[in-house]
Amino acid sequence: MKSLLSIIIPVLNIENYIVEVSTNEIGTDEILIKASTKAKINGLDKLIKDHFRARLRVSPSIEFLSFEEIEKVRFPAKSRKPVVFFDKRSQIA
Repeated sequence: MKSLLSIIIPVLNIENYIVEVSTNEIGTDEILIKASTKAKINGLDKLIKDHFRARLRVSPSIEFLSFEEIEKVRFPAKSRKPVVFFDKRSQIA
């Protein structure tokens, strides 16, 4: 998880983000980054994907949302600390 977060933090213009990891139809892990930016920049999604490919050899899906939408998810009910990583992978026995 720290590897994922250390890749996102240096990307300029990312104001707020969360990372979701889930299992896709064929059973492999899929990364979804939901981010808000200070200003719209053309090609930012490509920059983030390239950044991930260079470090982890994966290409995440990117969704841009408003700062407020991400804040709602980052601070779940009864949580004092922000949650930025959500593991939604199915557990295979």
